[in-house]
Parts: sequence; C-alpha cells; structure tokens
Amino acid sequence: MDHKKTVDIVTPVYYKEASTLKKRLLEQIAYYQKNLKNYNWKIIVANNGPKKDVIPVVENLMKKHKQISYTDIDTPGRGIALRHTWLNSTSDFLVYMDADLATSLDSLIPMLSLLESHCDVAIGSRYVPGARVKRTISRFIISKIYNILLNVILGLGIADSQCGFKGIRREVAGNVIPHVKDKWWFFDTEMLYVAKKMGYDVCEIPVEWYEQDETSVQLIKVSLDYIKNILRLKFSRKGYL
Repeated sequence: MDHKKTVDIVTPVYYKEASTLKKRLLEQIAYYQKNLKNYNWKIIVANNGPKKDVIPVVENLMKKHKQISYTDIDTPGRGIALRHTWLNSTSDFLVYMDADLATSLDSLIPMLSLLESHCDVAIGSRYVPGARVKRTISRFIISKIYNILLNVILGLGIADSQCGFKGIRREVAGNVIPHVKDKWWFFDTEMLYVAKKMGYDVCEIPVEWYEQDETSVQLIKVSLDYIKNILRLKFSRKGYL
C-alpha cells in the first residue's frame, strides 16, 4: 500500500504568464520527478486567462505527463483560482507557486517538511535571514512599505506576505478559506491573516527569489487595492468574518 503524502502544486495562469507556460511547466516536472520521490505529486494549472493561449499547451503536456492537469475558471482573479482548486482538492498538502517561477524550486522540499512536522501554513519569505533576492529597487521599496503597513495596522507579524510561494495543510485550508473575501491579489495575504486569527501556526522559510518580467500584476492598482483591503480587515466587526 502506498503511504506517501500527496501534494497539489497549483500554478495560477492569467494572460502574460501564458507565453512561457510550457517552459516553466517542463522545469517543474523535471525537478519534481527527481526530487519529490517521497511524495505523490501533481501540478494543476488554474487558468482564468485566455483559453486559446493556455489549454492547448497543458493538454499537449498531459499526453506525456500524467501528473499534470488543469482547471479552467471563467472568473478572473488569483484568489478565485486558488479557492477553487484548493477547496476541491483531496491531497494532504496544497501549494501554490507563481507561474514565472521567481522562487527557486529548491524551496519546495523545506516547505513540505515544515507542513509535515508542525506548521499549518508555510510561506516563502524574501525578508528573513538566509533569503537571497534579486529585484528592482522600486519594487523592493514598495514591497517593504506594504509589509510594514500590514504589520503596523493588522499586527500580522509576518516579514513577507506577498511572495508567490505558499503551502497549507488541506484541513486547514478547508477551515480558513471560506472566511477569505478577496478574489484577487490580496487573497493569500488575507488567508494568512485569517489563519493567524484562528490560531494556526504560520511559518516563514527563506527563499532564493529572482524577479521575472512575466507577471501580469499592475503595481499601482494592486497597491491601492491592498491598502483598501487592509483597512477592510482592520475595521471589520470580528477581524475577519
């Protein structure tokens, strides 16, 4: 009988990421085949961008690789994609990784080890000792200011809430995600806030992270949306409900 733990690795795809999708998926497949032999793993492409740019690429790879699949979601938003895939999963551990693979795949094994031991949620961090980061100074400053505001206003106690690399135990996701309201980029930050409010153990791990020019994020628009959502959580009646 196979007693290996199961892992879903979700890659949300929305517009710009589609152009390099095949290359990034093949990188993941090769790495996991070599390094995740102690787990039963699968990659789920959560597509809520153009079907014609994404679905043929994934279906072609599925012919050769049984560990890859996709779900097609009509409503745009990273939060929608993660909510749909994670709440419908039966795997032990649920991971999401940005499609540009800015985070080194070497960070996945330490994350899974933490989820197997004592952490309910494990997240990649670019701002804890041991992290190695290369990014533009403007994005670094905006990110640091955002995380400072998050900790001052909400008392989150997390150095980096934005890194596109997070993992959670399935049963914890089932308890936390129904309370998360945001459907877009703030989803995973709000998930961390709700998890901590509910008493779950959130662990940060240092990552090797290199900024990529493949993201579809509109920085100013997203930053303003983040501030609006921080204030929503601050002044909500029960903190998250």
